[in-house]
Amino acid sequence: MRVLCFVLLILAVACKKDDPAPVVEDTFKVQVHPNKTNVNYSSTDKNHYVVRNSKKSINKLLLFIGGSYSNPADYYLVSDHAATLGLDVINLSYQNDIAAAPLGSNADRLIFDNYREELCFGTAVSNVVSVDALNCIVTRAINLIIYLNKTYPDQNWGQYLTATNTLQWSKIIVTGHSQGSGHACYLAKQNSVDRLVMFSGPNDYHGYFSAAANWLSQPGKTPVSKQYVLLHTQDEIVPFNNQIANITALGLLAAGKNTTLADKLTTPYANSHALAISITALSNHSSTIGGNAILPGIWTYLFTE
Repeated sequence: MRVLCFVLLILAVACKKDDPAPVVEDTFKVQVHPNKTNVNYSSTDKNHYVVRNSKKSINKLLLFIGGSYSNPADYYLVSDHAATLGLDVINLSYQNDIAAAPLGSNADRLIFDNYREELCFGTAVSNVVSVDALNCIVTRAINLIIYLNKTYPDQNWGQYLTATNTLQWSKIIVTGHSQGSGHACYLAKQNSVDRLVMFSGPNDYHGYFSAAANWLSQPGKTPVSKQYVLLHTQDEIVPFNNQIANITALGLLAAGKNTTLADKLTTPYANSHALAISITALSNHSSTIGGNAILPGIWTYLFTE
Protein backbone atom coordinates (compact mmCIF):
# COMPACT_ATOMS: atom_id res chain seq x y z
CA MET A 1 0.00 0.00 0.00
CA ARG A 2 2.78 2.46 0.90
CA VAL A 3 4.71 1.94 -2.33
CA LEU A 4 1.53 1.99 -4.42
CA CYS A 5 0.38 5.33 -2.94
CA PHE A 6 3.76 6.91 -3.55
CA VAL A 7 4.18 5.62 -7.11
CA LEU A 8 0.66 6.62 -8.13
CA LEU A 9 1.11 10.10 -6.73
CA ILE A 10 4.38 10.67 -8.56
CA LEU A 11 2.97 9.30 -11.81
CA ALA A 12 -0.09 11.51 -11.66
CA VAL A 13 1.70 14.71 -10.74
CA ALA A 14 4.56 14.08 -13.15
CA CYS A 15 2.23 13.55 -16.11
CA LYS A 16 2.23 16.75 -18.17
CA LYS A 17 0.02 15.77 -21.08
CA ASP A 18 -2.81 18.12 -20.09
CA ASP A 19 -0.65 20.22 -17.81
CA PRO A 20 -2.44 23.51 -17.07
CA ALA A 21 0.68 25.03 -15.51
CA PRO A 22 -0.21 28.63 -14.65
CA VAL A 23 1.83 31.58 -15.81
CA VAL A 24 2.49 33.77 -12.79
CA GLU A 25 4.18 37.08 -13.39
CA ASP A 26 6.61 38.25 -10.71
CA THR A 27 6.38 34.95 -8.89
CA PHE A 28 8.48 34.33 -5.81
CA LYS A 29 9.39 30.67 -5.36
CA VAL A 30 11.75 29.08 -2.91
CA GLN A 31 12.42 25.66 -1.44
CA VAL A 32 13.48 25.82 2.20
CA HIS A 33 15.06 22.95 4.05
CA PRO A 34 13.53 22.57 7.53
CA ASN A 35 16.93 22.76 9.23
CA LYS A 36 17.22 26.34 8.00
CA THR A 37 14.24 27.11 10.21
CA ASN A 38 15.60 25.14 13.17
CA VAL A 39 18.95 23.36 13.32
CA ASN A 40 17.39 20.42 15.16
CA TYR A 41 15.45 19.24 12.13
CA SER A 42 16.89 16.22 10.35
CA SER A 43 19.17 16.78 7.38
CA THR A 44 17.19 14.07 5.55
CA ASP A 45 13.92 16.03 5.68
CA LYS A 46 12.42 17.15 2.37
CA ASN A 47 12.28 20.82 1.46
CA HIS A 48 9.26 23.01 2.12
CA TYR A 49 7.88 24.50 -1.14
CA VAL A 50 6.88 28.18 -0.96
CA VAL A 51 5.31 30.30 -3.71
CA ARG A 52 3.62 33.69 -3.83
CA ASN A 53 2.66 36.31 -6.38
CA SER A 54 4.63 39.49 -5.74
CA LYS A 55 2.17 41.65 -7.69
CA LYS A 56 -1.06 40.41 -6.15
CA SER A 57 -1.68 39.39 -2.56
CA ILE A 58 -5.02 38.93 -0.81
CA ASN A 59 -3.23 38.51 2.54
CA LYS A 60 -4.26 34.92 3.09
CA LEU A 61 -2.02 31.91 3.58
CA LEU A 62 -2.70 28.60 1.87
CA LEU A 63 -1.16 25.95 4.11
CA PHE A 64 -0.96 22.79 1.99
CA ILE A 65 -0.23 19.40 3.59
CA GLY A 66 0.72 16.65 1.17
CA GLY A 67 -0.08 12.95 1.08
CA SER A 68 1.85 9.93 2.31
CA TYR A 69 5.49 9.71 1.14
CA SER A 70 5.06 12.81 -1.06
CA ASN A 71 7.47 15.67 -1.60
CA PRO A 72 6.04 19.19 -1.11
CA ALA A 73 7.22 20.22 -4.59
CA ASP A 74 5.05 17.42 -6.07
CA TYR A 75 2.10 19.77 -5.59
CA TYR A 76 3.47 22.66 -7.65
CA LEU A 77 0.51 22.69 -10.07
CA VAL A 78 -2.14 23.44 -7.48
CA SER A 79 0.25 25.59 -5.45
CA ASP A 80 1.31 27.76 -8.38
CA HIS A 81 -2.31 28.15 -9.41
CA ALA A 82 -3.21 29.31 -5.91
CA ALA A 83 -0.50 31.96 -6.20
CA THR A 84 -2.22 33.36 -9.30
CA LEU A 85 -5.22 34.00 -7.05
CA GLY A 86 -3.12 36.11 -4.70
CA LEU A 87 -2.65 33.47 -2.02
CA ASP A 88 0.66 33.10 -0.21
CA VAL A 89 1.36 29.36 -0.38
CA ILE A 90 3.30 27.00 1.84
CA ASN A 91 3.59 23.31 0.99
CA LEU A 92 4.81 21.85 4.25
CA SER A 93 7.49 19.22 4.77
CA TYR A 94 6.48 16.92 7.63
CA GLN A 95 6.74 13.29 8.74
CA ASN A 96 4.34 11.58 6.30
CA ASP A 97 5.69 8.03 6.14
CA ILE A 98 2.78 6.39 7.99
CA ALA A 99 -0.34 6.34 5.78
CA ALA A 100 -3.77 6.91 7.29
CA ALA A 101 -6.07 4.56 5.37
CA PRO A 102 -4.54 1.21 6.50
CA LEU A 103 -5.16 2.11 10.16
CA GLY A 104 -8.85 1.34 9.65
CA SER A 105 -8.30 -2.38 10.18
CA ASN A 106 -7.26 -1.80 13.80
CA ALA A 107 -9.61 -2.58 16.70
CA ASP A 108 -8.69 0.65 18.51
CA ARG A 109 -11.67 2.97 18.03
CA LEU A 110 -9.53 6.06 18.67
CA ILE A 111 -6.60 5.10 16.46
CA PHE A 112 -7.33 7.85 13.93
CA ASP A 113 -8.00 10.48 16.62
CA ASN A 114 -4.63 9.84 18.26
CA TYR A 115 -2.78 9.59 14.94
CA ARG A 116 -4.06 13.02 13.85
CA GLU A 117 -3.47 14.60 17.26
CA GLU A 118 0.17 13.51 17.45
CA LEU A 119 1.08 14.44 13.88
CA CYS A 120 -0.63 17.82 14.07
CA PHE A 121 0.34 18.89 17.60
CA GLY A 122 3.08 16.56 18.83
CA THR A 123 1.00 15.18 21.71
CA ALA A 124 2.32 11.75 22.71
CA VAL A 125 -0.93 9.80 22.35
CA SER A 126 -0.50 7.55 19.30
CA ASN A 127 0.81 3.99 19.10
CA VAL A 128 1.44 4.17 15.34
CA VAL A 129 3.45 7.40 14.94
CA SER A 130 6.11 9.03 17.06
CA VAL A 131 6.17 12.80 16.52
CA ASP A 132 7.39 15.28 19.12
CA ALA A 133 6.42 18.94 19.49
CA LEU A 134 9.29 20.14 17.28
CA ASN A 135 8.36 17.87 14.39
CA CYS A 136 4.60 18.25 14.48
CA ILE A 137 2.81 20.03 11.64
CA VAL A 138 1.94 23.15 13.61
CA THR A 139 5.47 23.77 14.90
CA ARG A 140 7.01 23.15 11.48
CA ALA A 141 4.63 25.69 9.96
CA ILE A 142 5.39 28.27 12.66
CA ASN A 143 9.15 27.84 12.30
CA LEU A 144 8.93 28.19 8.52
CA ILE A 145 6.85 31.36 8.73
CA ILE A 146 9.26 32.88 11.28
CA TYR A 147 12.14 32.08 8.91
CA LEU A 148 10.35 33.54 5.88
CA ASN A 149 9.44 36.69 7.79
CA LYS A 150 13.05 37.24 8.87
CA THR A 151 14.55 36.35 5.50
CA TYR A 152 12.05 38.21 3.30
CA PRO A 153 10.75 41.03 5.54
CA ASP A 154 9.12 42.89 2.63
CA GLN A 155 6.72 39.96 1.99
CA ASN A 156 4.79 40.32 5.26
CA TRP A 157 4.81 36.64 6.28
CA GLY A 158 4.52 37.82 9.86
CA GLN A 159 0.82 38.56 9.36
CA TYR A 160 0.20 34.81 9.67
CA LEU A 161 1.53 34.74 13.23
CA THR A 162 0.15 36.22 16.42
CA ALA A 163 2.23 38.42 18.74
CA THR A 164 3.21 35.26 20.64
CA ASN A 165 4.22 33.37 17.47
CA THR A 166 1.23 31.08 17.23
CA LEU A 167 -0.59 30.64 13.93
CA GLN A 168 -3.10 33.32 12.97
CA TRP A 169 -5.71 30.77 11.95
CA SER A 170 -8.29 33.32 10.81
CA LYS A 171 -6.00 34.23 7.89
CA ILE A 172 -5.17 30.64 6.92
CA ILE A 173 -6.79 28.30 4.41
CA VAL A 174 -5.81 24.79 5.48
CA THR A 175 -5.76 22.26 2.69
CA GLY A 176 -4.17 18.99 1.77
CA HIS A 177 -4.22 15.85 -0.33
CA SER A 178 -4.92 12.32 0.87
CA GLN A 179 -3.29 11.91 4.32
CA GLY A 180 -2.74 15.66 4.29
CA SER A 181 -6.43 16.38 3.76
CA GLY A 182 -7.15 14.63 7.05
CA HIS A 183 -4.53 16.71 8.86
CA ALA A 184 -6.01 19.86 7.36
CA CYS A 185 -9.46 18.76 8.52
CA TYR A 186 -8.22 17.95 12.02
CA LEU A 187 -6.56 21.37 12.29
CA ALA A 188 -9.83 22.98 11.18
CA LYS A 189 -11.66 21.05 13.89
CA GLN A 190 -9.34 22.43 16.55
CA ASN A 191 -9.09 26.00 15.21
CA SER A 192 -11.36 28.50 13.47
CA VAL A 193 -9.68 28.77 10.06
CA ASP A 194 -10.54 30.94 7.07
CA ARG A 195 -11.39 27.85 5.00
CA LEU A 196 -10.83 24.10 4.77
CA VAL A 197 -10.25 22.40 1.40
CA MET A 198 -9.72 18.63 1.17
CA PHE A 199 -8.48 16.71 -1.88
CA SER A 200 -9.05 12.91 -2.03
CA GLY A 201 -9.84 12.68 1.64
CA PRO A 202 -10.13 12.53 4.55
CA ASN A 203 -9.38 8.82 4.46
CA ASP A 204 -10.17 7.92 8.07
CA TYR A 205 -12.76 5.20 7.50
CA HIS A 206 -12.73 2.57 10.24
CA GLY A 207 -13.29 -0.69 8.38
CA TYR A 208 -13.12 -2.65 11.61
CA PHE A 209 -16.27 -0.86 12.82
CA SER A 210 -17.70 -0.11 9.35
CA ALA A 211 -17.93 3.56 10.23
CA ALA A 212 -16.22 6.90 9.80
CA ALA A 213 -13.51 7.62 12.37
CA ASN A 214 -14.68 8.97 15.70
CA TRP A 215 -13.15 12.45 15.37
CA LEU A 216 -14.87 13.24 12.06
CA SER A 217 -18.29 13.62 13.67
CA GLN A 218 -17.05 15.54 16.72
CA PRO A 219 -17.89 19.28 17.01
CA GLY A 220 -15.30 21.61 15.50
CA LYS A 221 -14.41 25.29 15.52
CA THR A 222 -14.59 25.82 11.74
CA PRO A 223 -18.20 25.85 10.50
CA VAL A 224 -19.27 23.49 7.73
CA SER A 225 -20.04 26.55 5.60
CA LYS A 226 -16.27 27.07 5.29
CA GLN A 227 -15.44 23.47 4.36
CA TYR A 228 -14.97 22.02 0.84
CA VAL A 229 -13.91 18.68 -0.62
CA LEU A 230 -12.96 17.28 -4.05
CA LEU A 231 -13.00 13.49 -4.56
CA HIS A 232 -12.74 11.06 -7.47
CA THR A 233 -15.64 8.66 -7.96
CA GLN A 234 -13.29 5.75 -8.75
CA ASP A 235 -10.62 6.36 -6.12
CA GLU A 236 -8.41 3.27 -6.11
CA ILE A 237 -6.81 3.92 -2.70
CA VAL A 238 -9.88 4.65 -0.57
CA PRO A 239 -13.28 3.40 -1.79
CA PHE A 240 -15.55 6.28 -2.78
CA ASN A 241 -18.35 5.00 -0.54
CA ASN A 242 -16.02 5.19 2.45
CA GLN A 243 -15.09 8.75 1.57
CA ILE A 244 -18.78 9.61 1.28
CA ALA A 245 -19.31 8.18 4.78
CA ASN A 246 -16.46 10.33 6.06
CA ILE A 247 -17.68 13.63 4.63
CA THR A 248 -21.24 12.80 5.70
CA ALA A 249 -19.91 12.43 9.24
CA LEU A 250 -18.30 15.86 8.85
CA GLY A 251 -21.66 17.32 7.88
CA LEU A 252 -20.70 18.20 4.30
CA LEU A 253 -23.42 15.88 2.98
CA ALA A 254 -26.84 15.03 4.33
CA ALA A 255 -27.38 11.33 4.98
CA GLY A 256 -28.08 9.48 1.73
CA LYS A 257 -26.93 12.36 -0.48
CA ASN A 258 -24.05 12.30 -2.96
CA THR A 259 -21.38 14.68 -4.18
CA THR A 260 -21.84 17.08 -7.11
CA LEU A 261 -20.14 15.77 -10.26
CA ALA A 262 -18.01 18.66 -11.51
CA ASP A 263 -16.65 17.22 -14.79
CA LYS A 264 -18.92 19.24 -17.08
CA LEU A 265 -19.78 22.11 -14.74
CA THR A 266 -18.24 25.54 -14.35
CA THR A 267 -18.25 27.97 -11.47
CA PRO A 268 -20.18 28.15 -9.20
CA TYR A 269 -20.46 24.32 -9.42
CA ALA A 270 -24.05 24.32 -8.15
CA ASN A 271 -22.73 26.09 -5.04
CA SER A 272 -21.72 22.68 -3.72
CA HIS A 273 -19.20 22.15 -0.94
CA ALA A 274 -18.76 18.46 -1.86
CA LEU A 275 -17.50 17.97 -5.42
CA ALA A 276 -16.33 14.88 -7.28
CA ILE A 277 -14.75 14.20 -10.65
CA SER A 278 -14.74 11.06 -12.80
CA ILE A 279 -11.99 12.00 -15.29
CA THR A 280 -9.58 9.38 -16.64
CA ALA A 281 -6.22 9.58 -14.89
CA LEU A 282 -3.10 7.55 -14.19
CA SER A 283 -4.11 7.71 -10.54
CA ASN A 284 -7.68 8.58 -9.63
CA HIS A 285 -6.60 9.22 -6.05
CA SER A 286 -4.12 11.84 -7.22
CA SER A 287 -6.23 13.22 -10.07
CA THR A 288 -7.73 15.92 -7.86
CA ILE A 289 -4.36 17.71 -7.75
CA GLY A 290 -3.12 16.58 -11.19
CA GLY A 291 -2.81 18.04 -14.66
CA ASN A 292 -6.28 17.82 -16.18
CA ALA A 293 -7.49 21.02 -17.86
CA ILE A 294 -10.75 21.18 -15.87
CA LEU A 295 -8.95 21.43 -12.53
CA PRO A 296 -7.83 25.09 -12.35
CA GLY A 297 -11.45 26.27 -12.50
CA ILE A 298 -12.38 23.86 -9.70
CA TRP A 299 -9.37 24.90 -7.61
CA THR A 300 -10.28 28.57 -8.00
CA TYR A 301 -13.80 27.84 -6.77
CA LEU A 302 -12.60 25.76 -3.83
CA PHE A 303 -10.09 28.36 -2.66
CA THR A 304 -12.03 31.56 -3.25
CA GLU A 305 -15.79 31.10 -3.73
